[in-house]
Parts: sequence; structure tokens; C-alpha cells
Amino acid sequence: MIVVLTIAVLVAAVFGWFALRDRISDQGIEAADTCVEGPAVLTVAADPDISAAIEQLATRFDATAPVIRDHCVTVEVRAIASDAVRVALNSGTDNWDDAALGARPGLWIPQSSAHVEAVVDRGAIDGTPRPLASSPIVLAAPGAVADAVVAAGSSWADLIRLQRDPQALGLPEWGGLRLALPSGSDTGASTLAVAAIAAGVRGDSTTALTVDEASSTQLVSAMSELAVTDTGAAATSASTTYDALAALENAAGPDAAVHAVPVTEQQLASTDSSTLTVVRPQGATPVADHPAVVLSGDETSTRAAAAFVDFVRQPDGTQTLSDAGFSVDQAQDSGIVAPPSGRVADALLAVLRNPVLPRRATVLLDVSESMGTTEGGATRLQNTVRALSEQFRRVPDATELGLWSFSEDLNNSLPFRVDVPTGPMTVPVGTTPRRSALDSTAAALTPAAGSFTYASVLVAYLDAVAGYVPGRVNSVVLITDGTDDSPLSADQLLSELTSASDPARPVAVNIVRIGDDSPARAFTDIASRTGGTVDTVPTSDSPDLLDRLGKLLY
Repeated sequence: MIVVLTIAVLVAAVFGWFALRDRISDQGIEAADTCVEGPAVLTVAADPDISAAIEQLATRFDATAPVIRDHCVTVEVRAIASDAVRVALNSGTDNWDDAALGARPGLWIPQSSAHVEAVVDRGAIDGTPRPLASSPIVLAAPGAVADAVVAAGSSWADLIRLQRDPQALGLPEWGGLRLALPSGSDTGASTLAVAAIAAGVRGDSTTALTVDEASSTQLVSAMSELAVTDTGAAATSASTTYDALAALENAAGPDAAVHAVPVTEQQLASTDSSTLTVVRPQGATPVADHPAVVLSGDETSTRAAAAFVDFVRQPDGTQTLSDAGFSVDQAQDSGIVAPPSGRVADALLAVLRNPVLPRRATVLLDVSESMGTTEGGATRLQNTVRALSEQFRRVPDATELGLWSFSEDLNNSLPFRVDVPTGPMTVPVGTTPRRSALDSTAAALTPAAGSFTYASVLVAYLDAVAGYVPGRVNSVVLITDGTDDSPLSADQLLSELTSASDPARPVAVNIVRIGDDSPARAFTDIASRTGGTVDTVPTSDSPDLLDRLGKLLY
């Protein structure tokens, strides 16, 4: 009996333990289900082009009654331009503007990884962002323009030639490509398209551009050409991508100011346009990959963001994104243009907004005896040549440049000498590249005798008018430090300049005075008569000299 009773007690104890354990477990589940820590809201800032699909998925996620760390979580999606969030993140956590942007989000879905690369405050990001849904960057254009671009087999880099040359498309009635590059809010497609064009010019589309490359002469020249259409209008504007699309659709004809706009393929499809066609330039493709970026915050927020991202990646979620026009396949690095960093994008866009205009300039350099005066450890001539050499390296390929020197009887009985004839930077002088010829010729100059300034200016001006190139800033850049010794007076020079001028072929005489020994009044009159400028630098070793020459040569 004792044994039987003992066994019965043990059995009852075991069953009682299991019942108690189940009850404790049920109570824990019940406590969790009732959100003992209260509700929590996960705010998602999504780019406008994907926000509608994300809102659908948020509604479904909420329907599953998710509980994160004993919080009942709901998702609130706000459509916010990617660049607005990027700027706000870079301003610092304490400076987030709730009034303008709402509560700081726990999850950010920008249009592309380029926006993430532009976030300077990396501490604002938790973990490694991964793409959610992608869409290639394409051009939206009327059918005739789209067909011409495709027929020409054009790459992204070729768009520069199509932009400026009205004959390149083979559509005389349409003219050039007239690619619009809106750079206002919500214009990530423009940034990615410009990066693809720049990478194509460089010759390597899949390696990220560096700031030095973006600031190189090659790319500054290319971006400057892209910045102006065949009509002389600026390609950039402060409008949004959707504004530019709407304007193009409403005026999609040969006489329109715009013939093409970079967009994501999904953006164009969402407009349901019947007049615009997709154009896919050849080569590596820029892609808007819409990464899921979990932002730093409390543990509940970061876990909720991760849980929502996992939910979106489920088959039902990816199907919703596919139905909205996105690709949900993992993007491959091969054939994809590397997204630009924030600094690279800023450098490229800065040139587009302020292009280096093509110029035709003849540098007329004083090599008279006074240019042998020492200033700052070198002669005035040496300092000036050093500043010029820096500009010779910087000027765009589209520039036409020449170098003349003058003194007295410098070239037999002539006071001037044509050291390097004015011509395109891409055209060599004999067998020597023009940049090298300009640099080496200037370095070999030495101070001579007198200063026949006025006579030399007149001949250089006549040559510039005769060689005038339409569509460029045509000028003579006079660099001198002294008075004039020639038999030609200032009044005679002004009279000759007036007779030689041609309103249809304007040439400015821009003057850089070194020191205060040169005739200020006479030079002011010369510049005024020709539409030029006069700048004075105190000494040849002043950094102002480099700055003034830069403004006159590019």
C-alpha cells in the first residue's frame, strides 16, 4: 500500500508540474498577445515611386498582429523624396525636422544605393542595406527620337554627342537629343544617368568613380558639353523627374525644348504614357535598386524594421513588388553601373549646373624686360608661365587655345611672335599634343626688350576676328606688367579696334595687369570697347593671378 501510494503521489506531482508549466506558458503567450509593453509604430520613409507598394505590404503585415519585444507593432509608411531623407540624416539625429518630415523613421527605402552612399553620418545606419526591388534607368522619349537613338547603337557616353550635334540623330526636323536633366527634389534617375554617362566617358562603367576622376579635365569637358543642348538651352532644371516627364509628354514634338528624360523603367510604366517610349542605351546599366536601410534606434525599432523587411521578402511580398513594375531578382554586379558616392554626384552635378563654356582664346603674353623683375623668388615671367601651365592642364578638350608673346622686334621686325597658333586642344601642334606644346613653349620664353603692347593687341585682335568660331566665347587674353612703347597710340588703337570689330563676330580683349605700372585708363578703354574685362593683381606670385586666368580661359 505504501508503495502504491508513493507512486500515485509521484504521478500526481508530475502531471501537476506539466499542467503548471503549460499554464505559465499560456499566461506568457497571453501576456505577449496583449502587448504588455504597449503599442509601437514602425515608421517607414519610402521613395514616392515605391511607397504605394510598400503601403500595401504594411497593411498585410499589420494584419498578422506582429509582436516585437512585447510591443504590438504597426507600420506607418510615408512617401518622402530620397534626397530629403539623406539631407536630414546628414544633419544629425538631434536636428531631424519632425514638422517637415514627421517622426524619424526606423526604416528607409530610398530609390537607389547612391542615396545611401551619400549619407555622411554612417552611424545613422544599422547593418548593411540590401536591395529590395530594382528598376533600370532608361530614357523616356518620343518614338521618333527613341528609334533614332537605338538605330545609332548609342551608348550612355554617346549621349553627349547626340546632345550637342543637331545632325547626329539623323532627324533634321528634330535637331539634337535635348536630354533634360532635372536636378530638383526626387531626381535620383538623373544622378544615376549622369554617373553612367561619366563612367562611359572614363571607359569603365562598373568601377565606382572617384572624386578626382569626376573633377578631371576629361569629365569636366564631357559634363560641360552635356549641360547645354543644341539650342543653347541648359539641360538642368530645378524640376522633379515627374514634372519633366509631364512637360515632355505634353509637348513631344520636333520643336520642343526637351526630347528625352532619364527615368526608371517603373516610373515611365506607372505614367501609362501613350506618347513616350523606353530607350535603353547600350552598355552597363544604371539601376535604382531601392535598398532597405534599417536606421539606428532602440532595439524594438531595429527589430521591427528587420521583421518587416523579412516579411516584404516573402513570396507574397515580392509578387506585390513585381506587380508594381519592379524586378525582385538579386541584381548582379556584372553589367551594372556602380552607384556614385555623394561627393562624386555633387561634383558631376556642380559642373552640369555651372558648365565650363567652350572658348576660343589667344593668350598674348608680355615678355618685355620688366617681366624679368623678381617677385617671390622667381621672375614675373616665370610666375606667370607657372600659372598659365596650370590652366593649360585644366582647360576642357572643347577649348581652342593659342599662345602669342610680344616685346620689341621679337620676330625680326615684328614685336609679336605666334608661339602656338590658336586651335582645338584635341588637335596636336605638328606631332606634339597641344597641351604639351603650350606648356613647353611657354616655359622656354625669356624676357626681351621693350613693350609694343598696342601694336601686338591690334594684330592679335584682327586674327581672332578672322578666326571667330560661332557658339564659343572668343577672346584675346592680354597679360602685361608695363607701359606701351609702340608708335601706335591708345587712341589710334581704339579707332582701329572699332573699325575691325564685327557684331556678328564678337571678340573680347580681356586684360590682366600685373602691378600698377601699366596704363590703367587706356586698358579700361580697350576692354570696354571690345566687351572685355580688366583685372589687376598686385604681384605675379599672388594666388589671384591663377584665379583670374582660370576665369578667362575656362
